[in-house]
Amino acid sequence: MEHPEEEVYKLWPTTLNRDVFRQVVSAGSQQAVETQFPLRKLPRKRTYEPRSNLVEAYLYFARAIAAWVTERAKQSGKSLEDSAFALLQALQQDFCVVQIVLSEGDDSQEIFYSLNSQGRPLSQSDLLRSLIFMRAEKEKLNRDAIFNDYWSKFETDFWSTEVRRGGRSYSRLDLGLRFFLMAKTGELVDARRVNEEYRRWIGVQPPRYGSVRDELQDFSRHAEEYRYYESAASSALPCTDLRRVLLDFDVSTALPLVLYLKLNAGLDDQQLADCLGVVESFIARRAFLGDETKEYNKLFVEVIGSLRGVPAADTAAALRKKLLSGGGTTRRWPTDDEVVEGALSRRLYGAMSTPALRVVLERLEIRERTKKTEGLEIPPGLQIEHVLPEKWAEHWTLADRVIPADVVLFPHLAKDDLAELADRIRARNAQLHTLGNLTLLNKYLNPAASNGSFDTKRVEYRHSVLRLNRYFDALTAWDEEAIARRGKLLGKALCEIWPRPTAS
Repeated sequence: MEHPEEEVYKLWPTTLNRDVFRQVVSAGSQQAVETQFPLRKLPRKRTYEPRSNLVEAYLYFARAIAAWVTERAKQSGKSLEDSAFALLQALQQDFCVVQIVLSEGDDSQEIFYSLNSQGRPLSQSDLLRSLIFMRAEKEKLNRDAIFNDYWSKFETDFWSTEVRRGGRSYSRLDLGLRFFLMAKTGELVDARRVNEEYRRWIGVQPPRYGSVRDELQDFSRHAEEYRYYESAASSALPCTDLRRVLLDFDVSTALPLVLYLKLNAGLDDQQLADCLGVVESFIARRAFLGDETKEYNKLFVEVIGSLRGVPAADTAAALRKKLLSGGGTTRRWPTDDEVVEGALSRRLYGAMSTPALRVVLERLEIRERTKKTEGLEIPPGLQIEHVLPEKWAEHWTLADRVIPADVVLFPHLAKDDLAELADRIRARNAQLHTLGNLTLLNKYLNPAASNGSFDTKRVEYRHSVLRLNRYFDALTAWDEEAIARRGKLLGKALCEIWPRPTAS
């Protein structure tokens, strides 16, 4: 043997698993393995800490074999030795191992694909890893060094965890590879064909990279940026963070464009900030008006394609022009008039997701603050409050009349002298969930304000430090006209927070 310390084991895993593999195979007994790898509990933990999958696999088979030998001996009336020997014979005589010897001209990758065609489908990242390391071997690079320097970081729970996209589940590594390829090509890549598209893209002449090491270094940069967005926790982020916007508006399809702008467009910090602001405005305005997102995966990749080759200084202008050129509910960039009209008439509460609506209200709060305002940070976990409450029947009159709760819920039930108020009841209910009637309160103030009268609410709102709630200090009444007036102001403020350029 050329390397007896390795080749004695016949099978040799990646560097991450070698020490454990060597210890398990060399232990000599199940008891020795359990002694070397005992189950442990951390303080205040109810469950044991996980052990290596190699350890668990060995112990599973050791116990399964012992159970099988015992059960067979009991059923056959033979000794444990005879049953164990029968299993040993089966392994020695009937268990086949195939060795394939390749000649100089054979393509190991193609043989690998054909052998696996009838087995469990490999993930796109499994196939790509095989391709990359085969090419590394052809370049006579140290595969172990490349694995340790680059690929080992992807052999973790984070990258193997499956997430759902478009009704299907993919590992984060598969998605990261797909987004990397779309950021590089400006072309939409089918999640099931990442490996094929990558082979086509990387196989051009002259080569795209000087070596496999350069290629993995570039992919690692993109993977870290993807992880920066994918691993973010919305509740821990300020509303001004693009990660929070993408998470709470549920627009992960914009990530390839973000990767392109941050890592491939050659932008300086100010140019990048301008471009990301454009993307955020486009997403936020459309989300506010409830526009469809079904074409985002195509649209954002098309945007990448339109920006490739554009000088850094012109990228923001080209980005604005491309996003302004779209039309219809799938691609339009809503105008200021549309945003203001949406603020006045669109039902937001219940139509937008709660996290997305909270982002909108928090951004409005930030806009109202100045350098003289103490505590610019907005505390997490604020709750959305209806100023005119959803159950307004008890404390809120209409035309100086107390409206029964069942009529508030079902205006068509209004009879006799209340019948003439049915349309006004419907109009009030329509404005309940519009932007002008919504604010933010902490969990202690929200129940206190609840369904009370406006006078009660104003007293409670004075405990709030939010500028959004200071608006109500000077008011003595709150009705449909007041809701519309505030809604128009907030709609105009949103247009300033997320500006849209004119077509010219």
